[in-house]
Amino acid sequence: MQFTTHSGEETLQLGERLGKLLKPGDVVLLFGELGAGKTKLTQGIAQGLGLQRGEYVRSPSFTLVNEYRGHCPIYHIDLYRIESYAEIENLGLEETFFGDGVTLVEWAEKLYRKPGDKTTLGFGIEPRMEITIAIPDESVRQFDIQPEMP
Repeated sequence: MQFTTHSGEETLQLGERLGKLLKPGDVVLLFGELGAGKTKLTQGIAQGLGLQRGEYVRSPSFTLVNEYRGHCPIYHIDLYRIESYAEIENLGLEETFFGDGVTLVEWAEKLYRKPGDKTTLGFGIEPRMEITIAIPDESVRQFDIQPEMP
């Protein structure tokens, strides 16, 4: 599926619609360059999962994982500062990926065991949803949403 948004508010709304479809155990992998809107989409998804509108979802760039409470736990992982897959393996994220909540991962390309090789995803994360965000124009975001089943 493909969607286009023309503002941060539209990206939030798209995320909220997606969040309402997710259930405990789901994993969403987010791909896109810096400033693509991964965190904005995550904020909307969290709202769709029942996070209170006043609660702020921030990018966990320095803490790596933030947990929020909605209808189920929401785990927001940001791998931006991670250098290698080996570093990710040492973080103990297995419980997060296979726990009782919804897991959202920014910079998900770092979960692949070999850089640039999208065939060897670590942790055996299947099924999952992959969302790739492109920036065709300064105020436009294109979302390619693909469910990945084993």
